Amino acid sequence: MVDEETPLTGGKVYGTKTMQFNIERIRLFGLLGAVVLILVGTFVSKYAVVFPPKDDPSTFLEKLMGAPSDFDSEKTFIYQFFGFNHTCSMLDFNPSKTIAALIIMLHVMPMDFFIICHYLRITSQTDPKYDNLKKVTKIFSPLQFAFMTYFFLVFVNSPDGVYGTQAGTNKFIAHYTPYMLWQLGMVMMAIQQCWYIALKDMIPLSWVTKEMMWTYCQMMMVMFVVYTAFCWAFIVGSPLWPTTSDHPVGQFFAKCMMF
Repeated sequence: MVDEETPLTGGKVYGTKTMQFNIERIRLFGLLGAVVLILVGTFVSKYAVVFPPKDDPSTFLEKLMGAPSDFDSEKTFIYQFFGFNHTCSMLDFNPSKTIAALIIMLHVMPMDFFIICHYLRITSQTDPKYDNLKKVTKIFSPLQFAFMTYFFLVFVNSPDGVYGTQAGTNKFIAHYTPYMLWQLGMVMMAIQQCWYIALKDMIPLSWVTKEMMWTYCQMMMVMFVVYTAFCWAFIVGSPLWPTTSDHPVGQFFAKCMMF
């Protein structure tokens, strides 16, 4: 007799299927997506972006054949703000910006998938030695997911305002903030990764020690703090050190940190 509890499969019992894959490959794909983003953005900016606007720019084909680029990076807000350009300047102007906004999904989607899988991998551990890592992961992973997912806002808020105006600075803040949070998410990811493989005792390189990994994490945290303080110091109008071309040492250290 059929009732509401009768299985729709007719009582048949089906087996289950499992699939195994290395989630680190997903993360690698996401990181490579970021490399592709920079390379494509640089190419398009050089050959297709016209900035500042002009009435008689060269065509894309003319530039491919040797005509000078119509993209003057020294006229960007970023260059005038810091005294040198950041890689993101190659992604801030159309058509490069639109193409970059599409390509960024090759970074965001794999990294989001990795974050979810890594969360499940850590929280599924039953050994008590993972307890502290599991507590941290329940905080870190949701933040990472949010910061990574909304990273695309750097393309919504372009730093193309007028240098020396509050409106221009506000546009830069709106551009920089999602990038800053993305950086924080990447630092969190590095800490989780190093902590996990140290507990798992599965460090891929034989010459790398747990102490070296912890030192690496400390360096990442210090670099993030210094980088963030450096940028916000410029925003509030009190740079930590001069970075213009007439201060080559200060500019060199700033470039090393920002690139």
